[in-house]
Amino acid sequence: MKTTRKDSPAKELLFSLLTGWIWAIPFALFFSLVMGGFRQFLGVYQVSVVFAYCNMLTNWAARNFIVPALHRKTPAATTNPARLLADVLTYLASAIVGSMTAAMIIHTFLFPGFLGSLRAVGSVAAFTLLFAVLFVGLSYAYHFYKDALLRARSEEELNLARRIQRSFLLSQFPSRPGIEVHALNVSSKQVSGDFYDVVPAGERAFLLCVADVSGKGVPAALLGSMLQASLRTQAPIATSVGSMVMNVNHMLCQGVANGQFATMFLGRVDEATMSLSYVNAGHNHPVLLRANGMRELLDKGGPMVGILDGIPFEEAQVALAPGDRIVVYTDGLSEAMDARMEMYGDDRIADFAAALPVDQSARESIDAIMAGISTFLDGEEPQDDMTLMVLRVLGKPAPAQPGLAALPGAR
Repeated sequence: MKTTRKDSPAKELLFSLLTGWIWAIPFALFFSLVMGGFRQFLGVYQVSVVFAYCNMLTNWAARNFIVPALHRKTPAATTNPARLLADVLTYLASAIVGSMTAAMIIHTFLFPGFLGSLRAVGSVAAFTLLFAVLFVGLSYAYHFYKDALLRARSEEELNLARRIQRSFLLSQFPSRPGIEVHALNVSSKQVSGDFYDVVPAGERAFLLCVADVSGKGVPAALLGSMLQASLRTQAPIATSVGSMVMNVNHMLCQGVANGQFATMFLGRVDEATMSLSYVNAGHNHPVLLRANGMRELLDKGGPMVGILDGIPFEEAQVALAPGDRIVVYTDGLSEAMDARMEMYGDDRIADFAAALPVDQSARESIDAIMAGISTFLDGEEPQDDMTLMVLRVLGKPAPAQPGLAALPGAR
């Protein structure tokens, strides 16, 4: 993604040189009035021009060289009192140096004896004070204007990235005769490090994937897009989900320089045999909710992808029956934290999903689970991306076993 850069020091210097004479006009008018009228305007204007240029140059040097050097030694928060004080003192010092330099230039080249009387020294002090206040104010106005402009541009680019990312996430899911699947992604930032996908893998099979990339924001989203592209490229030719995850792991270990990694659950549903082959690469354990009330955790696989190249990933297989449901999610759900710093937890997700009606659609199940998490958070903002996928095997379920847990409360 293209990043927005601030104006270069050379561009700012050129702007200062082109506009310095304009800034001198109001000061010349003010001091002409103070000193008795406009008969002295030309001389006062010359003095103001020298003061303006000297102060603009010292202010430019402070803003582009001294202040950045000080910022590297203090925390980045704009409300940091030490940073604000250092900025103010730096700009005040630059105004004083600029004004004193201007006074020496005027005394030496324009008006000899300019500093030869108390009145002249008082005038220089007045110029110094006014220019100091002016350039401190202008510097901060410029700083906040540039920050606001950069934030607006960054927000626009993030919104564009979000729209692009959303276009890669399915909103219409494949209609299968024996399987229903639905998924939802809720990002904590403008773009998400989570992704999900459902990819055809033959006439009567499809892949389903949920992954969580380390980090947040644009870098995580970019890597997530790479993983999704890799899976879609492999889908028509891969012989097993284990080999696909190994290929993804190799790509991350060899091609990503900043040490990013990801957790991933990848499954292949075969409708001909009504079975699921899967690999869990360090991901939250999806829960298989049997129609008879039994539960199985889909935990076979290996470590996160992107950690160690060349390692094998165990592939497991489970049979599916009418009424079975699979709930796959990222840690944004299980680690959602309320005001008391209590996490929602894997068990609460499994209990809540198990107590939902077995004939409830996948989409309705997702809405119910997310509503339960929202109730638990009780107004607290989620701190991580949340992705949830539900797969439901269609058909009449077997009778439920007695003694199943009732729908848990939000806490």
